[in-house]
Amino acid sequence: MNNAALIYTKLESFIRKFYTNELLRGTLFFIGLGLLYFLFTVFIEYFLWLQPFARTILFFIFISVEVFLLLRFILFPIFKLFKLQKGINYEIASAIIGKHFPEVSDKLLNFLQLSTAPNQSELLVASIDQKAASLQPIPFSNAINFKSNKKYIPLTLLPFFILFFLFFTGNSFVLSDGLNRVVHFKQQFLPPAPFEFQIVNRNLISEQNKDFELVVKTNGKVVPEKATIFINDESYFMESTELGVFKFTILKPSADVSFHIEANSVTSNQYILDVVSVPTISNFEMVLDFPSYLNKKKEIISGTGNAIIPEGTLVTWKIATIATSNVRFIQSSNSQLFTNNKNSFLLTKKISQNIDYQIVTSNSKIKNHENLSYHLSVSKDAYPTISVSSAPDSIKVATNFLLGQVSDDFGLSKLQVVYFNTNEPTRVFRGTIPVKKDIYDQFVFSFPSNLPVVPGVTYDYYFEIFDNDAIHNFKSTRSSQFTYREKTESEKQDFLFQQQNNAISTLEKSLKVQEKQLSEIDKLQKMGKEKESLEYKEQQRVNDFLDRQLKQDKVMQEFAEKMKDNLDKFDKNKSDTDKEQLKKRLENIDKEFDKNKKLLEELQKLNEKISKEELFDKMDELKQQSKNQSKSLEQLVELTKKYYVEKKAEQIADKLNTLSDKQDKLSESEKENNALKQDEINKEFDAIQKDIDELQKENKELQSPLEIPDSSEKEKNINEDLKKASDELKKDAKSAAKPKQKSASKKMKQMSSDMQESMDSGDQEQMQEDFAMLRQVLDNLVSYSFSQEDVMKQFKNLKRGSPAFNKFLKKQQDLKQQFKHVDDSLFALSLRNPKIAENITKEIGNVQYNIDKALDVLAEANVSRGVYHQQYAVSSSNKLADFLADVLTSMQMSLSMSGKGKGKGQPSPGKGSGSGSQLPDIIKKQQGLSEKLKDGMKPGQSPGNKPGQGKDGNNPSSKGTQNGTTDGSDGEGDARSIMEIYKEQQQLRESLQNELYKQGLGGSGQSALDQMKQIEKQLLNKGFNNEVLQRMLNLKYELLKLDKAVQQQGEENKRQADGAKNQFSNGAPSLPPALQDYLKSIEILNRQTLPLRSNYNQKVQEYFKKND
Repeated sequence: MNNAALIYTKLESFIRKFYTNELLRGTLFFIGLGLLYFLFTVFIEYFLWLQPFARTILFFIFISVEVFLLLRFILFPIFKLFKLQKGINYEIASAIIGKHFPEVSDKLLNFLQLSTAPNQSELLVASIDQKAASLQPIPFSNAINFKSNKKYIPLTLLPFFILFFLFFTGNSFVLSDGLNRVVHFKQQFLPPAPFEFQIVNRNLISEQNKDFELVVKTNGKVVPEKATIFINDESYFMESTELGVFKFTILKPSADVSFHIEANSVTSNQYILDVVSVPTISNFEMVLDFPSYLNKKKEIISGTGNAIIPEGTLVTWKIATIATSNVRFIQSSNSQLFTNNKNSFLLTKKISQNIDYQIVTSNSKIKNHENLSYHLSVSKDAYPTISVSSAPDSIKVATNFLLGQVSDDFGLSKLQVVYFNTNEPTRVFRGTIPVKKDIYDQFVFSFPSNLPVVPGVTYDYYFEIFDNDAIHNFKSTRSSQFTYREKTESEKQDFLFQQQNNAISTLEKSLKVQEKQLSEIDKLQKMGKEKESLEYKEQQRVNDFLDRQLKQDKVMQEFAEKMKDNLDKFDKNKSDTDKEQLKKRLENIDKEFDKNKKLLEELQKLNEKISKEELFDKMDELKQQSKNQSKSLEQLVELTKKYYVEKKAEQIADKLNTLSDKQDKLSESEKENNALKQDEINKEFDAIQKDIDELQKENKELQSPLEIPDSSEKEKNINEDLKKASDELKKDAKSAAKPKQKSASKKMKQMSSDMQESMDSGDQEQMQEDFAMLRQVLDNLVSYSFSQEDVMKQFKNLKRGSPAFNKFLKKQQDLKQQFKHVDDSLFALSLRNPKIAENITKEIGNVQYNIDKALDVLAEANVSRGVYHQQYAVSSSNKLADFLADVLTSMQMSLSMSGKGKGKGQPSPGKGSGSGSQLPDIIKKQQGLSEKLKDGMKPGQSPGNKPGQGKDGNNPSSKGTQNGTTDGSDGEGDARSIMEIYKEQQQLRESLQNELYKQGLGGSGQSALDQMKQIEKQLLNKGFNNEVLQRMLNLKYELLKLDKAVQQQGEENKRQADGAKNQFSNGAPSLPPALQDYLKSIEILNRQTLPLRSNYNQKVQEYFKKND
């Protein structure tokens, strides 16, 4: 390469370096100036918040400036560098080089001019070559120095420093916010508020018709107090839950909801709640097609997928839906789609076993929305069920009733009670109890009802229910097992003795409390006399007393009723006059308690009205009634104790007699005569000895103890014989034991006989003693009556201020003392003789009351009032004498009958006739008695003459019969005849009573018995007369009707026996009212056969079981 070409090459290299330098400097300028203008633009928008128009101008100015800078400083140098655009020529380049290198100066320019000359001579070429050679060593490219661009670097770093400062100080949001607004120049941006709204919900999506709770909070320096939400041009206040947090419930949206929020003039963005349609079930049905052998119609169940169905049932599900694309049937891990037919889905399955399944609905947006779980229970022909339990304790029934529920899925057929001797379980007895042919029934049973059982034997029993499943031979289920032991008569009586002792003991305590109440009445009466009117405190005291008295009366009434109930239960099969008298008196006492209750209620009302005079008049009446009641109850308690002592003695005598027979029978038995059996008899005798000790103790507690023989020596001898017999039998020496056994048996029999004879003779002696005592009391009473009448006349004739007043007042006080002796004697007599009844006690109380009142008013010189009470005292004493005369006559008759009966085997009073006569015989004897009565009536006889009655009247206190007796000279034969007829009539009545009891016609024959009692009474009171004869004729007619009823009942019983010889029915007595009420309360769902589905039938059974 020649020198000229080299120069041109070096010039080209210079030009390239020149534009490279230009590009480097332009890059620095572009970055520096471009970034600075970028920051300038962003800062203007950030601080000025330009409107979209101004921001648009700013944006396009920024783009223009940046494009200009890019063209000027980057693209133009690149174009010239790569010859894409014309740049500097050689002359300009040589000028630049010449300026940089002084030695070059114009040499390079001259070289270029010469080289481009059109005429090239050799001299010119040589000159060019010379100049080129001189320029060759000079490095043209050094005229361009890249380092000269360092001065522009600060311009480039300045924007980076600003950016770094902003990021470092955490103000980068200035750039981002400003840039965002500049870039989005068309969008409206508001200046920043003091706070902003933030949606707390994860998303704004809600299911159709489901409440959506929107939660919004505010972020910023200011916290608004309230916020308003705008929905479809309607505004609502949002609820503030905490500082800066608001919520609002959009109720059941059905379509998309557009809303925004405003607070303190700050408005949020516009939001849209996306409401998604949900797949829902609008109707659900199951069609049950039962197996054909059940003969049941199809059944439709709506609204539920649960059911109890027979095995093999074909089930079709019909489901109507809304916004649902598919419905699936899920069982365990298996899934099956329903057939879709215009939003109605169908599926059919045959069910043979229990299944749990789900019905699931879905659509394109929501999967498995409704997941409904159901259960189909398959019922097979199950065993019947039975549940038996005792009646609840709260019902308080005496009999042990068992309440049972039986059920079966398809129906019941038979219910039986099965029982057997505990020691002989293989020998089973059965009885049938009626049961409904239905799926459920309940029954009430009290074992043994009328089943045959042996007292003293322990039985186990259970109930067995059979269903109607003939194919499987009527499946059955047994109940739990129960145990029953019927007490022997002796054990029943022991139990009743114990109950009665408890009742008597409690009643005695109550009587002691009653004494305190009576003394309280005296205090209240004293208070009433001292005070003119009652203040609140005194009224309250009266009220407290009345409340206590009501409670006290209630307690005594309850135990009196218990005593009566125990008497009812005692010896039901025996006729007992003493028992009947005690029961009657207890019934009368019960009525008196009711009267007392009414009187106490009247007193409470009077106390509230502050009616003092009436109050204390009634208080007097209450006091008198209470005294009479207390006396009557005290008498009844003593008489009942005496009655039970007598009955216990009879029971012990019977036990001894029975044990004697048992011992004798054992001694004769070669097979059973052993030590074990003998020890049993020894134990039984030990128990009898304890009973004797208790009897002696109870007898001593009586105020008039009975004559019970001391048997301690005999007991000792019997014990020795029994012990020796037992010892010999242990040695297996039966022959040696037998004499001792015989001896013990004989002594027991003798001991029983002695006790019975002692009791019988004691009764007779006691009756004679009571008769004598009553006669003396009657004499004293009549004497008092005349004396009282005489004093009354003296007071009537007494003039005011007479000096004899005090003398007669003293005499009245003596008469009070005289009557007290009568009262004490009668009270002592009433404690051992039940004939001294409450009517006598009442009249005694009336006499005492009027004597006391007479003395009180006479002491106040109120003679007319005193005479008034004296008159009542005389009247009551005359009534009392009349009553006592009747009792005396009755006792006289009893003594006469008892005297005759001793040698002829007739029963003593109160022990029953024991004649065993049948009804036709009784009718015949009654007819004969009527004939005797006709024969005994003499022509012209005046009716009404009775034994022991004078012709001056029938009042024992009349002057013609001052001593209560007659001389017997007028009509002694009539009296003897009347007494004979009276005794025969009484025996016939007792025979009829026993016969009616045997025939079970107690209610039907009551009229005849009442007529017989009336005849007995009229015979004693009026003797022979036409009225008695007419009553006997009426009685004959009544007995004939009764005989006909007995015959008809016999035929009816025979027909029933022939028709049901082997059939048992639950013949339990009528249920107590409390038990009937309880049964009604648990029979709510079982009053009629309801058309319930099997699942509800099962729930009914579970309900009854749960509530038992």
